[in-house]
Amino acid sequence: MRKSMKKIERMYRQSRSRTLRLLALLLIVAAACFITFWPVSRELTGDFEAIFLDVGQGDSILVCADGKAVLVDAGGLPGDSTLMGERVVIPYIKSLGFDHLDMVFNTHPDNDHIGGLFAVLDELPVAELAVYDGYEDSTKQQQLLSLAKANEVSVNFVAAGDVFQLSDNFTIEVMAPEAGQTFDDDHVNNGSLVLHFSYQDFDLLTTGDLVGPEMDEAIENLDCADIEVLQLPHHGSKNSYDEDWYAEFDPKAVMISCGLDNDYGHPGKNVVDYWQTEGADIYRTDHAGSCRIIYKDGELSFETAA
Repeated sequence: MRKSMKKIERMYRQSRSRTLRLLALLLIVAAACFITFWPVSRELTGDFEAIFLDVGQGDSILVCADGKAVLVDAGGLPGDSTLMGERVVIPYIKSLGFDHLDMVFNTHPDNDHIGGLFAVLDELPVAELAVYDGYEDSTKQQQLLSLAKANEVSVNFVAAGDVFQLSDNFTIEVMAPEAGQTFDDDHVNNGSLVLHFSYQDFDLLTTGDLVGPEMDEAIENLDCADIEVLQLPHHGSKNSYDEDWYAEFDPKAVMISCGLDNDYGHPGKNVVDYWQTEGADIYRTDHAGSCRIIYKDGELSFETAA
């Protein structure tokens, strides 16, 4: 009997030790993820800042200037659409001292862009939700619009040519899609909202999952040479690789939002090679975690989590 008790005690201690080691490992992993998600600084230091948040395989961009906060997408994982919105996007917004958002844009209703917005609209006051009204049969968009209505969020259906003047220095212009176009479930990427952010003499272009002939349409009325920072379309996908389109730009930096070792092969090697050859700085959320663009007193700088 005594031997049996000792054996049970020994098994308990071993089990407890394994449990403690597992908990320690989980804490380390969680800490590592937290460090990856968050840029080094958690306070605004620039006149204009754009943070490409690390939401894994997805997009989420927080733009802040002159006391205004604008969010473009909020990520969304296949197994849990709202997780990145809840665990990354909302805490980061709050950490900067914002208790609301002035505008929220959804570039298109793919889950890795729209998913986290459900949590955002549920947990934060949002003055205005801006979407394109041309995605045929998109259940996700209809659900988001219903949530906006339930939470008394103003909905603005936007298209190319719409301009939002958020302050004397801060404007957002919608470059694409053109009003009246429709995109079925297989072509929502083609209908991605393309947004031109301007602050004084700094310019940023965000492109969602833009692909196809709509890439050329999106820049027809844009002076591409003015763009200092370019978000590469579709997470830097090889399917959006277009040297003629790239050649229109001469950015100081390009941004790529994608997940580490993602199943899609983003970004494409041809894409990375092109911009390395051109000498542009490349910022990738899969390697550097969240990436922060800071514009202050006419000077441009970058900060990453890694």
